Amino acid sequence: MLLPIYEELLDTAEKELGPEAPGTAAVLNGLAGIYRYIGKYEEALRLFTRALRIREKVSGPEQPETGDTLGELGILYYVMDRQEEALSYYTKALGVQEKFLNPENLGAIRTLNRMAFYYKGMERTEKAEELFIRTLGMLEKLAEKDPENKKVLAYTAGTLNNLGVLLAEMGKLEEAEERYGQALKLQENIYGKEHPQIAQTLNNLALLYFQTTRYEKALILYTRSLEIMQNLGKTEHSGFATTLNNLAGVYVQKGRHEKALELYTRALDIRERVLGPDSPEVAKTLNNLGELHRILGQHKKALPLYSRALKIYEATLGPTHPDVGTTLNNLAGLHESMEEYETAIELYEKALDIIEKEYGPDHPYFKITRNNLLGLYEKIERSWRS
Repeated sequence: MLLPIYEELLDTAEKELGPEAPGTAAVLNGLAGIYRYIGKYEEALRLFTRALRIREKVSGPEQPETGDTLGELGILYYVMDRQEEALSYYTKALGVQEKFLNPENLGAIRTLNRMAFYYKGMERTEKAEELFIRTLGMLEKLAEKDPENKKVLAYTAGTLNNLGVLLAEMGKLEEAEERYGQALKLQENIYGKEHPQIAQTLNNLALLYFQTTRYEKALILYTRSLEIMQNLGKTEHSGFATTLNNLAGVYVQKGRHEKALELYTRALDIRERVLGPDSPEVAKTLNNLGELHRILGQHKKALPLYSRALKIYEATLGPTHPDVGTTLNNLAGLHESMEEYETAIELYEKALDIIEKEYGPDHPYFKITRNNLLGLYEKIERSWRS
């Protein structure tokens, strides 16, 4: 583990270089990043703040290393859910880093990407799109100066991929497909045919094909992504499980239920081992398995899967989270299939209440659940008439 190494390194730096030396600030910055990674945010904040104070004093407030620490503080405040402070530090960092932007110093590129993710998280998608495009413009100018610089090309591919994800979420699917294609072409030029980044972009593009019912294309890309991860020995990884889970969804749409069951089961096994039995990601696969068994009419197998998924979501995300509402809707559908109508109505109503509070009455999830409930009422009414 890096933590004890960095703690010892900090002790050495303070003794040999001095507590206010640039080298000490560099170690403080690294150690703070480790604390941020393991969730010790207050300790990370103390160390980043100390590193910033040293760098502002020794190097000056307008130097690249000072900008880097400002950017790191922005990330910290973001994960601490202190959004206004996060944006303030990102903005300060960018103001410094833009002055030193070159193919070997891409601090401004990193910060712009982080700011785009900030606005994406705040659901200001147009602003996020603007920042990703601004980033690509900067990278294009850097590539003109140094066309073969792999660092610049890698950041370009990564930004294209990030923009593709955003555009897909915005419903701009043709633009997203174009960006994914550009990212993939760059990544293959930089890394060759097999690399984790390529597998990730393949997954993103496959998801887009799935959403647009181009199932054969999705199947080809998911399969290729799995092959890359297998060849790299990445099978005990949450990303591998996600691809298995998504590929299973393609097989469901193609009516190949036995193959889907095999893949969902493998994904569940990996997620339980890697993430723990109570992870929300485990609940996702449980939901998918439950739905598959419901489609196959295997109600007794589906019920415990939905029930376990619901318990996990309620325990980890809270009883009013949208994923709880979605699972309640699925569970209601199962009870409806079992002709347990009173239970189904109760569950649909609980799901509607949760989904409406989170998304509002115009959201597709709300409309789907409402239509399910109305359909059940109509079914009951028809049965009374007959």
